[in-house]
Amino acid sequence: MMTKRTNQRGAALLVVLLLSATLSFVALATMEKISLTAARVGNVSERSEALWEALAIEVLAKKAIETAFEANNSKMSSEDPWANKPIELPLDNGFARVVLDDATACFNLNSLAQSSEEDADEKALNEFVRLASLVGLSEFEAQALGQSIADWIDFDNQRRPQGAEDEYYTTRPSPYRTANQIIPAVSEIRAVRGVSQEIYLALEPYVCALENTGPSPVNVNMLERRDAPILAAILGDDISMQKASDIIGARPPGGYTDISGFLNMPAIKELDLPNEITSRFHITSRYLRAHAEIVYDRAVFNMTSELALDGARARIVSRRIGAEK
Repeated sequence: MMTKRTNQRGAALLVVLLLSATLSFVALATMEKISLTAARVGNVSERSEALWEALAIEVLAKKAIETAFEANNSKMSSEDPWANKPIELPLDNGFARVVLDDATACFNLNSLAQSSEEDADEKALNEFVRLASLVGLSEFEAQALGQSIADWIDFDNQRRPQGAEDEYYTTRPSPYRTANQIIPAVSEIRAVRGVSQEIYLALEPYVCALENTGPSPVNVNMLERRDAPILAAILGDDISMQKASDIIGARPPGGYTDISGFLNMPAIKELDLPNEITSRFHITSRYLRAHAEIVYDRAVFNMTSELALDGARARIVSRRIGAEK
């Protein structure tokens, strides 16, 4: 009789221990879930606050660009105090780092689909081929790549001789279609036939995706020697990278005060450039870029804003959330 009662008490104790262990596990899991949810809410709150801080800094960047434009009599130079130099701003729970730079020293990929005149896109293609050849692609690769990018952007489905339209992309293992519109970011060409990671990395520093299909309006006061491929591609086959680099290096301190100073350089004047080329050179930046890094409490937030300068007023063209690379 005592043995039976002892067994029952032992079984009851085991049940109690199992229930206690189960409840402890449930309580622990619940606390972990609550902690995780609280952390997520905190992260969302911090990122939301950082986003608002970034948008506020974007407004300050617009005002800074307009002020610089007016203060320097419509001239912008890489030697200006605001250009390419990090500016740190204190925040209540962190800080912001902002860099303003020029966004015109590039080849506009969207110009490959120009249609304003009959041979405009052919001229853009020739310029792209020169640029791509200068950064390491063969002429055949450059031609095929330029035509494939043009087919990706243009509004029709007629394949260019070395290009690619929907009939190519829809037969891929993961099929997709061409954009048939101007691209908002350079990274989109990673979807274009022939754009390997190696080719993309070679081209990326020298190309851009502006809001229209016109050629990039280059601010000669912002060119650096590293931009020699851009200048050489614009000026034509008679200009080597070394000569383009020398032209950039000959810029006077503080930059040109008038575009005629650049166009009257002997190395430029002897080329007898047509107006469609000379009209692309300016002493101010039509397009600029603002990089903002916000450190707010535990959150790090990056935003890049593309801005256009219309007269003396800046406007936002696009913005990208996240790190650039």
